Amino acid sequence: MTELTKDELEAAAANLSRLRVWVKDLYPLCLEYEEAVFHALGSTKENGDWRNFLANIMIDVAIGLTSAAALASLNPEFIPALACLSAALHDWGIGKDKPNSLNGEFADFEFGHGQMQLEIEQKLSSLVDPTSGYSNLKAAWKDSIAFNGTTYTIGDLATSHFPGLGDAYNQLQSAALTSFKKSLWNLVIMKTCSYYKNWEDVVTTPKHMGAIEEYAQKAFYPANKGLYLRARYIDTSSTTNSYALAFWNLGIGGYAFPDEASKILFKDDTPGHIINPDGLFNRSYVFQQFSTRKPVFHGGHELGHGTLNDEFDEFDFTGGMFPKLIEM
Repeated sequence: MTELTKDELEAAAANLSRLRVWVKDLYPLCLEYEEAVFHALGSTKENGDWRNFLANIMIDVAIGLTSAAALASLNPEFIPALACLSAALHDWGIGKDKPNSLNGEFADFEFGHGQMQLEIEQKLSSLVDPTSGYSNLKAAWKDSIAFNGTTYTIGDLATSHFPGLGDAYNQLQSAALTSFKKSLWNLVIMKTCSYYKNWEDVVTTPKHMGAIEEYAQKAFYPANKGLYLRARYIDTSSTTNSYALAFWNLGIGGYAFPDEASKILFKDDTPGHIINPDGLFNRSYVFQQFSTRKPVFHGGHELGHGTLNDEFDEFDFTGGMFPKLIEM
């Protein structure tokens, strides 16, 4: 590794000091959102328990938001500092016994997040200590760091510039916070919620293309905001078509998502029909991906595309942002 000058080391440390401010500003926004998720899901009719919740998966959430900030950046000078943050996150972890209650699980998650926040802030503070010619920084970054498919050296950090307050700073913060929101919901649903198929119902619609979608959009989803509707064609007449409706819950204890959670989660009702541009996900994505095992939706086909067609029923199962939690 090429020895850096005093000025270069000072420039690298200044980047990490600005990064530390960014991390500190982001944390209370994430904490506030954790509380919002707790209250949104906490309004489920039966809370059950969250014994499968993994507090130490917080590390994956944090790395994800760091990567999201990097991908959102249009300036390569911001990336070396984020690479340093990612490396520090990979070195951190917690291992505690997990309580079995809703309150206890979320408290444990927040404890882990708070502890990680403190340790990351202190890590960055240690790296910018000028003692002995920035010996902490040189020791921690003696090798290149891999991040988002590229490697970075301490020299890259010294010759780049992580932003202070301003539009670029805000862009990074917004991207990171959106990633945090998505990954938190993905994790919470995947590890604490379960599917339940409701009884089938029959509906008769006028005989024209898209009528079952119109029914879903105008009648079913306004009254059932937290469900996932699929249908199968069963009968016809000269003027009508009849369908058997299969609808699914995916909440705590197999209950439907509360309306408060649904408003946050879903952009659409039927595929491609946007009802909430500020929602985080497409409805089918949540129901198809936020599980440790690939769900099987018996009794109906995906709505959308102007028809019911089983060619749209197949989907690649990834687990969303947490493929390593999938149970083989």
